Amino acid sequence: MATNNKLKAYVRYDGTGRVIAGSLILQRFKPKVGNWKEINANECCNPSPLPSNCIEFVVDTTEGTFFGFSFTTTGPINFTVDWGDGTTHPDAGAGGFYSESHTYPQSNQQYVVRICFDDINSVIEFTSSPD
Repeated sequence: MATNNKLKAYVRYDGTGRVIAGSLILQRFKPKVGNWKEINANECCNPSPLPSNCIEFVVDTTEGTFFGFSFTTTGPINFTVDWGDGTTHPDAGAGGFYSESHTYPQSNQQYVVRICFDDINSVIEFTSSPD
């Protein structure tokens, strides 16, 4: 029996049909509450080839330079965040909930963030949250 181990990308829409800023999440199943839509990876991510253990997305600092994300794992994990502005952050943990944040040096810019995990299959939910 095949299992669904891959994360899917979802964004949430407001009442006018526009994507809610910062609503991109990566998880296995569509959230049950809210107006969520599954999107193609090319709509949220850089289409260049990525290692299979990485995710990549664009952070737009038009509305602020602070960006954070969180994720949950089923077990121990090592990961590295490349914030896209020349800053990288390696981290590791025994598993569970992780929260990372970064303040960008310039507003009104776009930065490509890449996060690489030693075991991406242990990531069960990923949520971004610009503040």
